[in-house]
Amino acid sequence: MTASTTTQATEQGADLMSKIGPVIDIDSHEMIPLHMWPEAFGDAAVTFTELATNTAMVDNLGENSMRRDDLGADDDEIDPNTVWSIKGPSAPSAIKMSRRVDVLDAMGISRQLVYPNFALIGVMLACNPMAHKWFGYNPENVDRIQLGRDVIAGHNDWVLRTISEVDSNRVRPVGLILTESLEQMMADTQRLIDGGTRALMIPGGEPPAGMSPADERLDPWWKMLADADVAVTLHIGTEFPFLASSTWSSRVPQFKRADFASLEFPVEPYFGATMNFTHENFITVLVLGGVFERHPRLRFGSLEITAQWIGPLAERLDLWEKQFHKRFSGVLTMKPSEYINRNVRIGPFPFEDVRSYFERYPQLSDVYSFSTDFPHVEGGKESKRRFFENLAPLGEDILRKFYVDNPAYLLPE
Repeated sequence: MTASTTTQATEQGADLMSKIGPVIDIDSHEMIPLHMWPEAFGDAAVTFTELATNTAMVDNLGENSMRRDDLGADDDEIDPNTVWSIKGPSAPSAIKMSRRVDVLDAMGISRQLVYPNFALIGVMLACNPMAHKWFGYNPENVDRIQLGRDVIAGHNDWVLRTISEVDSNRVRPVGLILTESLEQMMADTQRLIDGGTRALMIPGGEPPAGMSPADERLDPWWKMLADADVAVTLHIGTEFPFLASSTWSSRVPQFKRADFASLEFPVEPYFGATMNFTHENFITVLVLGGVFERHPRLRFGSLEITAQWIGPLAERLDLWEKQFHKRFSGVLTMKPSEYINRNVRIGPFPFEDVRSYFERYPQLSDVYSFSTDFPHVEGGKESKRRFFENLAPLGEDILRKFYVDNPAYLLPE
């Protein structure tokens, strides 16, 4: 390609993106460093940092390291270069959500979901009986479940406070709901909805309230979310106890955790190839169990676990629905793949060939949605441009779906 044709292609790409306008991002994060946790998240952060003798899970992570005692402020310059290239807690607005709108303007993003970093510790404590091995505390002296609850409560308090301090239509912090009992789920969800929360995440690795996600006893909770137009999501980092044993990958050199990994994503091939299993299981139950039939307005997201698996899953569910069609008579009125296309949104990584997904699975053209994973290292640099280069041959309609229309389902006006 000559210099002139390269310039022409660049100009055409810029013109096409300008027609689409600001995009919508279904996955970003806060990355408040460890020494600022007490101020942001309260007493539970103090308790955890005093108990944990092993913080390698948060401080030996390269650019993703949460131990950044050198950071005294969130004051790096905001421009089109810094927002796409700087990663970790030093990225603009990783700490101060009051700066996030300016970052979104520099990125050309209209609205964005903001997921937790700190609160994932709470999920590990509450849901993983082996959490003491990760964090180095004495399990005989710690009520890990209560501490997990307290950590998550600290995050949710931060969510509600942030909503009151920022443009919460554009910057949407995601609340985290433990699923210990239906009564607790209903109460915690109502509090967050009343406080203006527009999206929630739940642990994906255990049955909510000890029930199948499709158990009709949970319908009041699903209805609450659907009626409020509040998206409910699964996010990487909550796979236990569905993937209960770490022995499958232990002592295998090629499965070693990467130096630049994050708390939620060890960045190694075994985990990469299996991390979607938890989400596949959950979505299978929702679809075949009739949850989306009973709650057609329910908005469901699956974040940061790649998108390569959803097409084959949809095909499998269509296959087994057809095989057991008598059982599903009166339960499902559409093909399983049609429920997925209507109710589920998934954010791929920029290293994926998303164009091939649109080509191979046109029945899921509403599912694939733009996400940055800002400011995590694993989200890559220049993700907006990289996705565009991959998808541009499919034309403006697909670009608009991917960047705007599809993600808008999880971030309705």
